[in-house]
Amino acid sequence: MQAVICTNKPFAASGSETHLEKRISFRGGAVICALPLVVFIAITIVLLVNDMIAVEGMIIAAMLGISLGMLPARSMAQYSERVFSLMANRIVTVAIICWLWAGAFSGILAESGLVEAIVWLGWKLDLNGAAFVLAVFICSSLFAVSVGSAFVTVVSFTTVMYPAGILLGAASGPLMGAILSGAAFGDNVSPVSDTTIISAATQETDVGGVVRSRLKYALTAGAIAGVLFYLFGAGENSVNPTEAEKLVAEYANPKALPMLIPGIIVFITAIRGYHFFTAINLGIASAVLIGSLTGIFPLEQVFHLTADGTVAGSAVSGVLAMLPVSILVLLLITIYGILQDGGFFELFLGWIDRYTTRSKRGVESVIVALISLANLCVPGNTTAMITAGPLANEIRKNHGIHPYRSANLLDTISCSFPFLLPYATIVIAAGTIQAEVASIYPFVPVLSWEGTAPFVFYGIVLFPLMILSVITGVGSRKG
Repeated sequence: MQAVICTNKPFAASGSETHLEKRISFRGGAVICALPLVVFIAITIVLLVNDMIAVEGMIIAAMLGISLGMLPARSMAQYSERVFSLMANRIVTVAIICWLWAGAFSGILAESGLVEAIVWLGWKLDLNGAAFVLAVFICSSLFAVSVGSAFVTVVSFTTVMYPAGILLGAASGPLMGAILSGAAFGDNVSPVSDTTIISAATQETDVGGVVRSRLKYALTAGAIAGVLFYLFGAGENSVNPTEAEKLVAEYANPKALPMLIPGIIVFITAIRGYHFFTAINLGIASAVLIGSLTGIFPLEQVFHLTADGTVAGSAVSGVLAMLPVSILVLLLITIYGILQDGGFFELFLGWIDRYTTRSKRGVESVIVALISLANLCVPGNTTAMITAGPLANEIRKNHGIHPYRSANLLDTISCSFPFLLPYATIVIAAGTIQAEVASIYPFVPVLSWEGTAPFVFYGIVLFPLMILSVITGVGSRKG
């Protein structure tokens, strides 16, 4: 993948256009060109405080930031033209293409009945109490790796596995923690996850190599989390065992178990070094073939024309779900281009070079600090990675950090403590679904944030594991 964002070097001619000619001059100097980013973050925080956070609102915030950024520009015409050219960005193109195809794939699997098949598997294996919590963590991890969506995993498993686990004697806090942890694990290592894609794209490297190099961290944290879930997973079953079995049986259906195969195909193909686009197309093709040939779902469920002339289906809904985040990344990469062209990156990176990056450990510590701060400021880890990724790429190129390493730092940090934050969209969604489930099943508890956060063991373990990796230098050579 060719370089998109320029390094912090003298502005020399490159082809027919010099970097100097791309510079945007602002009244007030390089600092004032950060206005678009400041506006975006400020509005996002306001939305968050008022419990109105949504990707659509963040899109408007980014648009407003870009518009207001034109005011201090010495040439509004130059600023306007540069905005258009900044949107023609290879990193953005790669990320959006990957997301659209990944959206189609996850949409097909999510509506195939795969969750019900996993419930059936746990039920037939006679898992209950702590064993069920451990099984939920493993199954939600497999599901998240397959569909590449932490959000879909939390929605699906909270709807079905949470009430089922309560019935089978699981402790509610660890059970919910297992669902969130499995979603985080899948988000961390799935080749079709938006965070995996954006971590690779912003660091200008390949998805398969990133996933391979990341497994040592994810599997270590996952193994420790699994032990903790087994130790803390047992609860009390206040529901009649016969009624519990009937209710679990109602949701248990092995029909869609073969739909695990497409996810396995994508995972193996990607980590073996094949291009992500090849892997995801193999996954989509195998999902459609397996689903339709085995009778798991009719082909029309994937794609069909409606009576009013529109298109619908699981693949269509999956693609449409990716459009808002695709628009947001397009706008945010433009904001970062403005910071680059206005000289803010040069100023900021110069400060980093002088005071904080005297060693590779110092450089990696800066990247960890940047992505941690971004995750604390915005409620979605993908948005945080889009925000911090380009700057991390500048830093790692200036100091010889391997792109796998910087991509892993971005993604592992973003899949650790952000899954514990009370204002994270995925945590809010989990609480909302608990309330909906409780309205149907009175025996289901609706947990407070304090009742869930201490049990998101994967995130709790992964963050200090990565800090230890930075301190010791483990993985610093190539991820």
